[in-house]
Amino acid sequence: MSNTEVLQWAAEADDSLARNEILTDDEIFIRTVAAEDDDYDDDVTPVDPVKISHSDAVAALNTSLQWAKVQNLEAHKIMLLRRLRDRAFQLKIGTAVQKNH
Repeated sequence: MSNTEVLQWAAEADDSLARNEILTDDEIFIRTVAAEDDDYDDDVTPVDPVKISHSDAVAALNTSLQWAKVQNLEAHKIMLLRRLRDRAFQLKIGTAVQKNH
């Protein structure tokens, strides 16, 4: 490589560095995931959401709670499952009351 070529390459590298921002590892990770999500969205064909009854949700969340306890998951995760189960149960009761009126 001649001196002129080396100088030209160095100038291009300096320009490239000046245009690029310095990123932390977290920022690099976030941008990588975001780029992968963008690629993924292009390949996905939208589908109609599956209807799940409130009763089925309560049953699934009860099973999830049992599993979480056996796995000794953290208390905050178990509490989240309980809150979700309780909300599904409230919706189930509310739906039943509306049908009776």
